[in-house]
This record gives sequence, structure tokens and C-alpha cells, in this order.
Amino acid sequence: ESLRQELPLLSNRFEMLKQTIESGLERITLPMQAAEEEKVSPVSFRQWLADCHQLQSCLQALNPESAEQVRSVHELIFALHQRFVKALAPVTLASGQGEISTINDITYVDCTSPGAGAPLLKPSDKIFIEGSRRSGTVVSMDDALIVNLKLGTHMSLVELLEHAEGGKKRTLRLTFSDQFDRSDDFDISGKFRRMWFLAQLLREIKLDENADSMKLSCNAVAGIMTVECPRMKSTQTMQAAFKKLMIVLCALSNLDIRLNYGPIFEGGQWDFDLLAQRLNRDIATEADRFAFQRCLFLMSFQNKREWPHIAPCCELLSRYHQQFIYYAHRLCVYFLSLKSREKPEETAREILMSDEMSEQTRRELLHHSILFNPISTIRLIEEVYDIGYQCFVINPSCNYKLEFYVPPGQPLEDHKEKIRNAVLKHGLEYASQRVRNDKYFVLSAITKDPSQLRDLSEELRNDSDVVKAAIETSSTLLVHAGERARGDIKVIRVAIAKSISSLSLASEKILKDRECMLELIEINPQAFNYAASELKGNKAFINAAKQRNPEVHEFLR
Repeated sequence: ESLRQELPLLSNRFEMLKQTIESGLERITLPMQAAEEEKVSPVSFRQWLADCHQLQSCLQALNPESAEQVRSVHELIFALHQRFVKALAPVTLASGQGEISTINDITYVDCTSPGAGAPLLKPSDKIFIEGSRRSGTVVSMDDALIVNLKLGTHMSLVELLEHAEGGKKRTLRLTFSDQFDRSDDFDISGKFRRMWFLAQLLREIKLDENADSMKLSCNAVAGIMTVECPRMKSTQTMQAAFKKLMIVLCALSNLDIRLNYGPIFEGGQWDFDLLAQRLNRDIATEADRFAFQRCLFLMSFQNKREWPHIAPCCELLSRYHQQFIYYAHRLCVYFLSLKSREKPEETAREILMSDEMSEQTRRELLHHSILFNPISTIRLIEEVYDIGYQCFVINPSCNYKLEFYVPPGQPLEDHKEKIRNAVLKHGLEYASQRVRNDKYFVLSAITKDPSQLRDLSEELRNDSDVVKAAIETSSTLLVHAGERARGDIKVIRVAIAKSISSLSLASEKILKDRECMLELIEINPQAFNYAASELKGNKAFINAAKQRNPEVHEFLR
């Protein structure tokens, strides 16, 4: 009875889909009628073709989170499937043929027959799913297991089928969906990279070692990648592959956000054609190898609290990759401590110069580290490649060959202008220590991009010329200046000329100095608000401030 009552609601939801079809059909059929009268031009034909593609896209689009609004055929199928799963439980319960339970946001629907033998979902796998902190539905049948989990911003549907369609027999299938039509280019790149990385991970862990092969396919319109391992040797090998697959999927939640941190391949805007091309290469290229390790490096960027959800996936990989990930994670913990301004437990040098690390792993980590945090890595690059105390600017690239905008080993006077032009165009981020400590190059770079002040040495962040060059554009950059520069009255005068609020960034030395504050009040009466409390409570200081600038009375309390 309750299901019958839902029918009017479902009919109303289908109205949006009907409207989409009707509006699309009108745009398509009218030109066809014109064609019969030989009134179609090449321009109208191209528009007609575009309208056909537009209707196709509308009908095949899928947004799982709002699928019950039913704006496309895919959303209709998805919504009906979700409703079927929900309806299956009470129907099977009422008929005495099933059980339903909910544990940690996972709904289990057990439709297995009594005495049917061991279920496809092993107890240990059930415990893992419950501990994964995901939400979804698990449907168990005599010869099939369907696991639908929400993993961050994407969905995964995993099927274990004892008798798959088309003579595939025992099959493990993953349908991995994401939203590509409601994101900007920045978000989309990370989603494509995650799909590519997922496929490479499944190859690396040999998901198909007990199957005929691993077949990959993409549906560009629906935003779906399908991974299928047909004709698996036994139920036990299919269950073992399922466990590995679940471990990998849980490690990839929201990884697309981290994979947006710089490219993993050189050039090429990601789309489904490019994804399919990269997925179906017969032989892995050196670029594929670099991209895979780049993804491993970024996957390792987890704090200690989150790391236990990533570690099981890493344990499925080769010992070589495990060592790479182990040191990458330690580096990431170091970078995180720098970001939070905590004292790191170990330095980057202690991590990367460990005697236990192979030379190949060290060089690979350096290349990935310099793409992630170049400033902290340059010193180590100079040491490992024996190019210390030289002037050069690195060209960051997605390969294991060290490339330069300006190479080392040349007399400074011969390529001084080349270095200046390089830092003007590319900034100081990838410049050598000698370049970054040279006031001539720094002033050139700061004039172009003042925000680079935060990345300079303590000595240059205290140089009044350098700081003044930076705050000429934005006085808020005073926050990155050194203590000595923030106590320089000449620097502070430049800052407050841009914004009086920047006075809050001045050192205590300035704010407590009677003559300095009177000088600043003379320039701007609001400076009184920022004076040290002992000055603002001093009558002699207040009287002197009034004499310097009568407008200060507006700011007296």
C-alpha cells in the first residue's frame, strides 16, 4: 500500500524528464521537416547536430545526490534502483525471504536462501566496510553481492556475480561514477586523474590475476568508468579480489582534491577521450610511471590521524612502492608541520638522506617533492646533484630528468640577465639559494609578484628596500616581513600610506615608541588606535597627539 501511494510522486518527478525530451525533440524534428522541403543550410545542419548531442547529454547525465529529481534517463534508472533497494527489504521481510539491518550508515539487505551455503560477503569484509566510515547499501543474494558506497564526492557500485550476463560467468565489476558537468576545470582535472590513478592501482595490485583479463571502459556523458574482471577462477579468488578493491576504493575518497595540486602528465587538458587513450595503452610509458608515483606521493599527504585509512592500500603494492610511500608520507608530515608552524619531529634532510633509502628512491622523491614544496627542497636538490652555491632556475617537469630555465655551471655575469628574466617570468620559487639570496634578483621578482616576500630568507625579509618594494603594492604583505623591518619607521610609513590597518602588523617596538607613534598620528589620526595601551592611557601623550593632529580627538575614548 505504501508503495502504491508513491506512484503519484514518481509521476510528478518524471514531468521534468518529459519536458527535457519534448523541448529537445522540437529542436530536432523541426529542422528535419525543413529538410524534406530542401530548406536546410550547412549552418542549420551544424546547429541540428549540436541539438542532437545536447539532448543526448541531457538524457544521459547523472547527478547521484539529486537523482530523485529525475532530469535524465540515467537519473531515472538510478532513482528506481535506489528505490528498489529500499523496497526490497520490507518486501522480502514480509514474505519471510530476507532480513534488513543498519550498522554505521551501511544498510544490509540479506536475500539469501536458508541453507544456501556461505554468503559472498565474508565476515571480515563486512567489518572492513563498517569501519570505513562510508554510507551505502549492501545487498546479498545466493549468487550475487551488490555493494553501493558513497566515497567522498563520488559513488562506487561493486558487483560480485556468480553467473554474469553474456557468458562472462564468475565476474567482479566496478562502476565508478563522478560529477563532471557541475564542476569547474580545476575540479574536473582532479576527477580525471583519480579515475586514471584508480585504474593504475588496480593493475599494480593485480586485481585480475585470477581472471581472464581486466577490461576498462568509459561513458563520457554519464561520467562513469567501468572495470570488469570476468571468468574468475573461483568464488574464493573473486572474494579476495573484492577485498583488495574495497581497500583501494576507501583510500581514494576525496583524493581528487589533492590530485589538483599540479599536473601529473605534461600538457593536455583532461577529457574522457584523453582518459581512455591513457587507460588503454598496451605498454606503460615513462610518463605513466612518473604520473603513478606522483599520485602515490599526493595520496601520502595525510596527517597521522588519517593515515590508517591509506596504509592498507599501500600494503598491497610492491616493496619498492612501499618504500617510496613510506618516505613520501614522512615528508608530507614534515611539510604539514611547517604549514601549521609546529616544530617538525625530523627535517626534510634527515628523511631524504637516510642511509636506508635507495639512491633511486631518493632522486624520485626529490623530483616529486620539488613540485610540491620547492623552497624546502632546493637545498637538497643542490646537495644530491652537487650544484650548490650556483645560480640556476629549475623548470619543474613531469619526469625524472632535472630541467632548467637557466642551467647551473655558467659564470654569473654571462647569464645575469637570463636569470633576471627567468625570475620575472617564473618567480623565485624554483630558483637556487644563491639566486634567492641575491638582492638584485629578489627586487626584480618582488616588483612583479610582491607575495614572494613570504618565501625569502630572514635576512632579505628584514631588508627595508625589499620589504618596501613588496608593500608598495599591498600593505598586508607586511605580515611576512621580518621583525627588524616591521620596526623600521620608514617601512611603516610606506605601509600606512596604503592602509592604516597595516599598523597592526608593526612591531611592538614601533607601537610603544612615543616619538614614532606621534609621527604616525601626524600623518593619520587613526594611528592613535594602534598605539600601545600605556601610551593611550598617558595624558601627556594624548595632549602631544592633539597638538600634532587635532583630528585625533575623534579617536579618543
